[in-house]
Amino acid sequence: MSDAVLSQFKQKEEKKEEKAGRKLRIGIIGTGGISWVHFYQYAKMNDVEIVALADLEPWKAYERIEQFNLSPDVRVYSSDKELFDNEKDLDGVSICTYHRQHAGPTINALEHGVNVLLEKPFTVTLDEAVEVMRAEKRTGKFVSVGFQPRFDANMKMIKKIVESGALGEIYYIQTGGGRRRGIPGGTFIEDSTAGIGAVGDIGSYSLDMVLNAVGYPKPLTITGYTSDFFGKDPKYNGEDAKRFSVDDFAAAFVRLEGGIILDFRISWAMHPTLPATRLSSARRALSAFRRPTAGTAPSAVR
Repeated sequence: MSDAVLSQFKQKEEKKEEKAGRKLRIGIIGTGGISWVHFYQYAKMNDVEIVALADLEPWKAYERIEQFNLSPDVRVYSSDKELFDNEKDLDGVSICTYHRQHAGPTINALEHGVNVLLEKPFTVTLDEAVEVMRAEKRTGKFVSVGFQPRFDANMKMIKKIVESGALGEIYYIQTGGGRRRGIPGGTFIEDSTAGIGAVGDIGSYSLDMVLNAVGYPKPLTITGYTSDFFGKDPKYNGEDAKRFSVDDFAAAFVRLEGGIILDFRISWAMHPTLPATRLSSARRALSAFRRPTAGTAPSAVR
């Protein structure tokens, strides 16, 4: 897409700060690695107060209390059930558990009248996703999944251009990417805790960004493929190869409503040049190029 066309959509963003009447009371369930980001961001908010934590290993929660200089009055529990049984006035919770434990605590929170900020991926299985959505509808509370790249300036521009009609009718989308040498460790690589690998860890970002931009059309047919060649290779993945039981590469060809084809690839260990995110129409194409360490939003639009 030409600079002349793109320039029509550029605008200066203004940040607005609104003062709340009281501080929101927040709990955090799961205080391992990814929770650091939640603690860090909440600490910068004047209208938020962290009041309760839950972790299967409570010592992790106490470490976070010390690390972020939280109030000694913060309560620590060993399960989400214990937290919700004792905390009656929470406004929201961040759920930062390992992937296979996303659905249960989320449904539990909703049933207790608490809104949820849920780490991605949403859930591991479709059945779990359906149950979460049913609980959200039944309780009137909401679940927000941590797809922060939606709010990246480039992705907001892409969505704005698509919605304007300047691209015309989109018929093909290519997205994906990943890391060249970036297989994680911990709970990310075992089926018992993660359930899914690269496709859920960073692939969910790529899929959400483009599907959100085009209005989330319904998928009609999906042909998918996953592999684990690098993850299970001790020459590449060392001792972790012994316990590796998820995907390190995934690809899919998806036919969407509206005559759109989605071509998707994601990897924790892909050496070739990473593909751009591209939306194509009969009129023109819009591309967003990724940094070498994908899992973040695109770094340029043209």
